[in-house]
Amino acid sequence: DTDDLKKSEYMEDKVGKEFRGVISGVTSFGFFVELDNTVEGLVRMQDLTDDYYIYEEKNHRLIGERTKKMYKLGDKIDVVVANVNVALRQVDLKPA
Repeated sequence: DTDDLKKSEYMEDKVGKEFRGVISGVTSFGFFVELDNTVEGLVRMQDLTDDYYIYEEKNHRLIGERTKKMYKLGDKIDVVVANVNVALRQVDLKPA
């Protein structure tokens, strides 16, 4: 999709920068965040290193086993751009 290509190209020089967004989707492998600039990226479960997170599909959330910290659909979150792959049109994010 051309929009995704343009968005990933726009984000290419933003690696390491912090952005605010909203969790727009939660999966067993992480969660998607739509940034205020409409770019969507993925926070991968393996990058949530502060706890072991359990995916609750019914409630659209991840819950930390030890800390009970939650990431759920609609939450506002600050993230850092970890990587951009323009060829695959992917933006990887990490919690700030």
